[in-house]
Formats: sequence, structure tokens, C-alpha cells
Amino acid sequence: MKRIAKRQFFLLGCASLAAMLLSLYDRYGIVLTSSSRSFLAEQSQLQEQVLRENQKKGGNRSTGQSGKESKTMAENKAGAETETAEKDERMASDANPDIRVLLCSDNYASEYHDRITITADVPFRVSGQGTERHCQAGEQVELTMQSNEFLQGDLVFTMEEDGVFQLPYLKRAAECPSYEGSLHVEKREEGLILINTLPLETYLCYVVPSEMPSSYPIEALKAQAVCARCYAMLQMENSRCEEFGADLDDSVSYQVYNNIGKTDAAVQAVQQTAGMVIKEDGQIENTLYYSTSCGLRMEEEASNEAVFCAAMSGSRASDAECEESWYRWNTLFSTEELNAAAETFYPGQIGQILSLNVLKRLENGRAEVLQVTGTLGTVAIEGEYAIRQFLRPGDQAVILQDGSRAPSLGLLPSAFCYITPQYQGGVLSGFLLNGGGYGHGDGMSQNGAKHLAEEGWSCQEILKYYYGDGVEIICDT
Repeated sequence: MKRIAKRQFFLLGCASLAAMLLSLYDRYGIVLTSSSRSFLAEQSQLQEQVLRENQKKGGNRSTGQSGKESKTMAENKAGAETETAEKDERMASDANPDIRVLLCSDNYASEYHDRITITADVPFRVSGQGTERHCQAGEQVELTMQSNEFLQGDLVFTMEEDGVFQLPYLKRAAECPSYEGSLHVEKREEGLILINTLPLETYLCYVVPSEMPSSYPIEALKAQAVCARCYAMLQMENSRCEEFGADLDDSVSYQVYNNIGKTDAAVQAVQQTAGMVIKEDGQIENTLYYSTSCGLRMEEEASNEAVFCAAMSGSRASDAECEESWYRWNTLFSTEELNAAAETFYPGQIGQILSLNVLKRLENGRAEVLQVTGTLGTVAIEGEYAIRQFLRPGDQAVILQDGSRAPSLGLLPSAFCYITPQYQGGVLSGFLLNGGGYGHGDGMSQNGAKHLAEEGWSCQEILKYYYGDGVEIICDT
């Protein structure tokens, strides 16, 4: 009997994958951002679905609450409305509103810290409920779950003049990362929460170099700045990180902040696009971005398998990234490796793999449904991220078009690939995957933006190329 299984891969909190990707950043640049946007989009959609289901369940409950329960619900509703109003006021009253960033622990492993060490290059003060402590420049304040300072409640760190806070204990690509703005430390049962509050435009100066190499042309960096601004503003509106009292965090779960300190080029890109956003039908665009495309454009129809395979069988000089190593790649899976993956993700459902077939592609050619047939049954894997995880390379190499071997990956580079069975002596021995690009393929290709900028394209031209002529690029100041 044919069985169709739909499996979602919930990896938003998967610290090991995030840490692995971050460890590759210095050598491979923006590859870490490629996969993050995919699961971010899918996770957001799943959260919205869960919220709708919870609301529906809430609406079906008996309305026979006690007076106390009704009062509590009314108070909660009023509180939520007040919070929403305050947020709207914060966004509307200031062209450069403050953004609240949850700073994750070492290598982005957790939202909670066991200990926190804070210092600054200028005098600063630590404020609690009814208390205030003045500290000299360079003085360190060390906090743990047992610190007496928390007897006075949450702690707020502010500088007495322009300068930066430093967190010498925190492991990031940049040694002893520095933070502008203020810091808020809260003690919870699970650990310490650390939030950095600073102006949005200042925040962007630390996002751009963490998401795109500062050596890229200024027009590409400006395009990245606009995308990062739109993305941040949407998070400020959506409140996905509100449980921590923040708008977003500093990891690949949102967009990477201050993994690499701000650079002159990044500051220039942010300043030259100050307040600039992309809108469609009056709404800020969800400006997803990723590392490298396979060259297929939005206007090309590549959902047909034969058309897609023909397009991917070679390179085209007109493709912006045709010289990038990730533009084309291949990897070979043995049947033993795929059988192990099948048993890991679908125990007892597939058995020994007999065939892999792409059942559905999007218009841009990205695989959306992969049919896996085995001796025990058939499974349909839905969603590009789920496909990329099932087909994640293990010990086998991913060979890039320049002949180099890709670093060890937690995901298949992209779902822009086609699959060819391999035989030895007439017996199925494995499957060869020929693919292109790195990342989910939605929105702006960062390496594509780089090459277009090198050809003389402006920031606005790059953005319209990737997000469509129907969008408006306006200055919202």
C-alpha cells in the first residue's frame, strides 16, 4: 500500500546546525545565510498556522468561564492591545526606532546564558529597581544566576558617554564583540536573558558585514542593507521574539547581527540607503535573500523536468553567477547512505530504496516534492528544506564547478537539482545529483547582487531585478 508521509523539520532551535554553519563563515563567507532563510520562512508559516489553530480551538471552548477567568481574559486582552499600541507608536513616531536584539549564548547555542560579563570603553552605570551603580571604563561586571544584583530585579546597563559595551566572554567570529546602545539583563528560571537595544540604523551597520562580505561592491552592500532593513522592520511588527522581550535575536534564526563588527563599507551602505525600504501594495516586502543562484530567472518556466534538466546541464555566460563555484555542483549518494537516511527520518516506512523521483517543481525549477520508493513503501517528502535535509551530504563530497570540495554541510546546497540513478553490473548502486546554487532560491542572490554591481547596476536596479518591477523602493523617513 502506498503511504504518503508529510514531515516537517523543526530546526529553528537546532544549535548544532547553527554553530556548524557559523564555524564555516570566515572561510566560506555568506554560505551560512543561505539555508537560514529557508527554514525561517517555513517556520514562520508553521507558527502562523499553529496560531490560527489555537485561536480556532479557543473559539470552540465553552464560554462558561468564571467571573475571575473572564476578568483575567479581559485584562490580558487590554494588556495586549496596549502593547500593540505602544509598538505601533514606537514604529510610527521615529524614522529610526530602537530595535531590541536578543543576544544568544556562545556560538548561538541558546537564548539563555549561564554567566554574563559586561564592560565598556567609557564610564557606565548599572540600574536596578531603586538602585544605581556607577562603573569606570574597563571595569567588569560579572553576573551569574546566583548574583545578588538580581535581588533588585532586572538590570539595565547604559553608557554615560558615547562608547561601546564589550562582552569578552561571548564567542563570536569577532573577538570580544562590542555593542552600542544599552543592555538589559533578566534572570529567568532557565538562565540569564541578555537584550541589546539600539537604533535600527545602527543595528544594520552590524548586520550587513555579518551577512555579506564588506569587500563586495557598494551597490551590492546597499541592496543588502535595504533587504536587512525591511526584514528587521517586519520582525518588529510581527513580534515573533516577544516571549523574550525582544524583536529578534542575533542568530541565523533571524539575520546575523554582530558576528563580524561594523566596517566602513557597511556603514556607508546603511547611511546611503537610510530609511529606504521595498514595498508592494503599500506593505513592506518580505525580503528574503540567499547565497548563490543556479542562474534560472523568475520569468523562466522550469517546472517541467525535461526543461529543468536541460537548463541545468551546462552553464550560460549570461548568468551573473556563472563563474561562482556554487553555480554548479554534484554529489553521489550510495544506496547504503540513502537507506540509512530513510531509516533515520522514516523508520520502517521505506526499507531499501529503489527509486528517487521529483514529483513537483516550482516554476523556477526548485524541487518541492520528492518521491522516495523502497521495498516497504513510498514516501513523498514535501518542501525544499525537508528535501535538502533528507539528501544532506554525509561523508560523501559535494564537488563544486571549479573542482573544489565543499565544506561538510548539514543540508544539500539547494533543491535546484536533478537525480540520475547509477548502476554497477546492472544493479542499482546509488544516485548522482547534479545541481546548482546555494540556498533556498527566494528573493535576492547575494553573489548575484555582487556581480550585477560589478557590471554597473545600481542598488535600485538590483532590488527590482530580484523582487520584481512591481515593487516600490521608497525612503520611509
